[in-house]
Amino acid sequence: TPTLTLTPSPTPQGGGYGQFAFASDRSGIPQIYIANQDGSAQTLLTDMPEGACQPSWSPDGMRLVFTSPCSGVEDNFTNSSLYMINPDGTDLTPLFTDPGGDFDPAWSPDGTHIAFTSLRTGRPSIFSLNLATNEATLLIEAIGNIMEARHPVWSALNNQMLYVVKRFG
Repeated sequence: TPTLTLTPSPTPQGGGYGQFAFASDRSGIPQIYIANQDGSAQTLLTDMPEGACQPSWSPDGMRLVFTSPCSGVEDNFTNSSLYMINPDGTDLTPLFTDPGGDFDPAWSPDGTHIAFTSLRTGRPSIFSLNLATNEATLLIEAIGNIMEARHPVWSALNNQMLYVVKRFG
C-alpha cells in the first residue's frame, strides 16, 4: 500500500528573504526585531520611544504593520495606533492621525486590508482598514458589558475571519 510522506515547508508569510519578525523587550521596552529563519542576524527594526509590538507581515513580505505605543503585555492598548514600516527600517508611516486604541493588526492574504482590534467604540471591537481608501470599517462590534472581540486573523482564501470573543456573564 502506498504511503504519503509529508515534508514540512516554510509558511508563505514573512519577510521576502526568509525572515521573521518578533517583539522583544531586551532593550528595556518592547521593540520589533527581524531575524533569519534560523534565528541568526537578529536586527532591531524599530526605535519607538514608548515601545512597539504585534508585528504582522504583508503577504509579499515587503512591509510590516505593528502596534505602538506598547510598553509590555496588555489586554488593551488604550492610546496605541498602527504603523507600517519596510523590513529595512525605512518609511515608517502611521496608519491613522489620532491614536484610537488600535492593536492586534492582521494583514489580509490579498494585501488590500488590515484587520485590527480597536477601542474606538469604547470596547474592543474588530475593524478592517482598506489600504486603498484609508477607510476603517467596523466588522464586529462589542456589545456593552456582554462581549468583546479581538485578535482577528484572515482565512487563507480572504473570505472569512477568525477572532476571539470574550463573553461576560
